Order: sequence, then C-alpha cells, then structure tokens
Amino acid sequence: MFNEILVAIDGSESSIYALEYAVKMATQNKAKLRILSVVEDLPTIYTAGAGTVVRDKLQESIKEKYQKLHQEQIERVKEDHPKMEIISDIREGKPSHQIKNASATSDLIVIGHRGQGAVLSWVLGSVAREVTEQCTVPVLIVKDLDHCNIS
Repeated sequence: MFNEILVAIDGSESSIYALEYAVKMATQNKAKLRILSVVEDLPTIYTAGAGTVVRDKLQESIKEKYQKLHQEQIERVKEDHPKMEIISDIREGKPSHQIKNASATSDLIVIGHRGQGAVLSWVLGSVAREVTEQCTVPVLIVKDLDHCNIS
C-alpha cells in the first residue's frame, strides 16, 4: 500500500513516538522510510553588528543536533530492521512547507501531535494542523500515549 513513508521528527517525545509508529508501518508495507527534520528560519537578532553571525551559528547548531538525532535514530531502527531503506533528510525553512515539499515522493506522512514548540505552536499554529491542510498525501497524526488514556 505504501512505498515511502515520511516521518517528521524534532527530537521531542511525541516525534520519536511517531517515528516508532512509522517504522512499524514501513516494516508492514516493506516501504522506504524518510526521516525529516526542519531547521526553522530564525529571525536575525541584532547584537552590536553580529546579528546574522549569531543567527547563523544557532541555526548551524540546530542542524548539527538534527544530524546527530538522525544518526542515533537510524542506528536504533537498523538494529531491528537491518534491511529497511532509510533516507535522512534535513532541510531549512518553515516546517509545514518543507514537510509538504519532502512528501513529493511519499505515500504517507507521519507526524507527532506535539513538537518541541508547544507554546509557539499555540501562538503561531500547529505544524501538524498546517500539514494536514496543505498536503494532498494522507497524514497520520500520532498522539502521545499520555493523550490517549481513557479511564
């Protein structure tokens, strides 16, 4: 049913849970797994003429964090699924736009309910919501177990 599954991760607990779900689905469908992280464009902070330098260093630091995260998660997945084809994809820009762009070859997008920016998403709008509104590819939003407990 699925040939390529795209999962967006940012290191949050919710995104890692979404990754686990995407791995299960990729295994069941013998599909490729594309792991995507997006380094958001940061505003320039002006500090005595070093504004763009500070922003550039911070964005590079975030990119390095995502590279390490991808490496760790790919190694973890490969332990149990050594034959799974996994694509590491790190982009820069607005997360919802980059997820949409990256989904061009995907049959399914898997995304966590909440990322690291819970307060910002409340103010600016949820990435998961924007992705469901912008993409024509099916989107699976995976909630944390804490959000799904029914007594």
